[in-house]
Amino acid sequence: MMPDAGKAVSLEVVEIELALGAQDIVADGFEGALRKAADLVGGELIFNIRAPEDSDQQRIAAISVSDGAVEQMVFVMLGNDGTSLTVTSEQGENTLLSKLGQDFAAVMKGQRP
Repeated sequence: MMPDAGKAVSLEVVEIELALGAQDIVADGFEGALRKAADLVGGELIFNIRAPEDSDQQRIAAISVSDGAVEQMVFVMLGNDGTSLTVTSEQGENTLLSKLGQDFAAVMKGQRP
């Protein structure tokens, strides 16, 4: 779950990694662990979708976190083994997911009273 050496990692990614590390994915399920981790960092679970069948992942989720000024999308991927997690905020390979996450978050915020 740790990032590659030499890559800059945002504080939000580290916070979510630590919050997820405190969760029991087997007992709570992926969605439950995501929700608890998002609550711990003051974030919000945006989506949890099935990954493409030819992927090394079985689920892809997005958690929106904010430092008060800037909102960031953090992606959490559940490996095919059902327990390994990858956490990233990288935009390059996740451009479509990033746009989906931002759009979905905007729709959710627009529906709140």
